[in-house]
Amino acid sequence: MTVPTLKVVIAWSDRRNLCSTIFDALGDTVPPVDLRRAGDDAIIVYTADDPEKLRNRLSHLVTDNEGLLVAEFEKWSGYGKALDSVWLLARGH
Repeated sequence: MTVPTLKVVIAWSDRRNLCSTIFDALGDTVPPVDLRRAGDDAIIVYTADDPEKLRNRLSHLVTDNEGLLVAEFEKWSGYGKALDSVWLLARGH
């Protein structure tokens, strides 16, 4: 069994709020407790799925003039009250 890790999904568009669409789609396969918004264009996801699998699952939502990037965290550091550090720390970092 693959161990879940933190990934960041960044989705941007000049014409719509693509990140909200991506967030809703992630909610179909990832429990809501394992998703966190990080601003207007990014989502932090705790899942065993690798970045490629997430990208492939979401790519049909992205048009030619939009972008989607999925990266796995190796190390991170955060600061600020808006950051859900309790949630992050509970997920292995």
